[in-house]
Amino acid sequence: MRELFKEATKITNYNIILTVPLIIFVKILDLYSLYSRYTVDSTPKFLLASITVLFMFGVFCSGWFYMVRGAVELSKKVFVLDEDRAKATLNLFKTIPDGVGKFFLSFVGVYLLFFIIQLIATPVVYFLGVNIIGGLDSASMQHLQEVTIDSTIATNQGMAAFIDSLTPEQIVFFGKWSLLFMSVTSIIMYLLMLWIPEIIYMTPNPLVALWKSLIKLFKDFFTTVRLFLSLWFMGFALLFINTFAAFNPIAYIIMSIALFYFSVYFVILIFLYYDKKYIDMETETDE
Repeated sequence: MRELFKEATKITNYNIILTVPLIIFVKILDLYSLYSRYTVDSTPKFLLASITVLFMFGVFCSGWFYMVRGAVELSKKVFVLDEDRAKATLNLFKTIPDGVGKFFLSFVGVYLLFFIIQLIATPVVYFLGVNIIGGLDSASMQHLQEVTIDSTIATNQGMAAFIDSLTPEQIVFFGKWSLLFMSVTSIIMYLLMLWIPEIIYMTPNPLVALWKSLIKLFKDFFTTVRLFLSLWFMGFALLFINTFAAFNPIAYIIMSIALFYFSVYFVILIFLYYDKKYIDMETETDE
């Protein structure tokens, strides 16, 4: 497992250009979301905006994940000169159109299936929360409504002021709900961990790929859990640090770079695990 993490770090460092499409996509999505917030004022416009985001997601994911696969395969080659490696790395951009052509419809299906998963998970989380944690009493609900409509909360200190306005009981209540939401989200993330590599390497059909990825996930349960928990704690630590970095512009920029780097590292590590576990082993078996 340690060697896997080391190799993933090396691949990420050699192929740091993978962050470029990711950053561009995130920024374009942010700008489009901001634009849509002020222009989408009817159902037809909302449907058009949703379809646009769907297509943006399909184009980016199909091209970028195929590029990641290329980076993992590139790591198996031996380069005598660093110039040759740099040239081969830059050539990964040329694989993006191939990825879009092969997997665009697959990731449109991924988007729609993930939306369905969210629709199923939301009432489940609500049901568990109401039965395990409970709901707010009428007095607390009234106080919360007064707090949320307070204009000073929206314009001054933001979330910090909002939290300061809550009672200790309400803080504990929302803390429990946040913990429940985080737990369910983490479980879903684990279950979907091998879904994308399965699509890119083996099964373009997203529904069939989801089923096959779940089978592979539980066949090697302890290894995949260790891998996921390692990544989960690393990501949690970065997000925790990032909350404090928001108060300092320089620290915020550094943490933003670190989060983009970790996002690429996260994906490369999972792809590398899948490649070593299922692609290399099958190749050795065939030989």
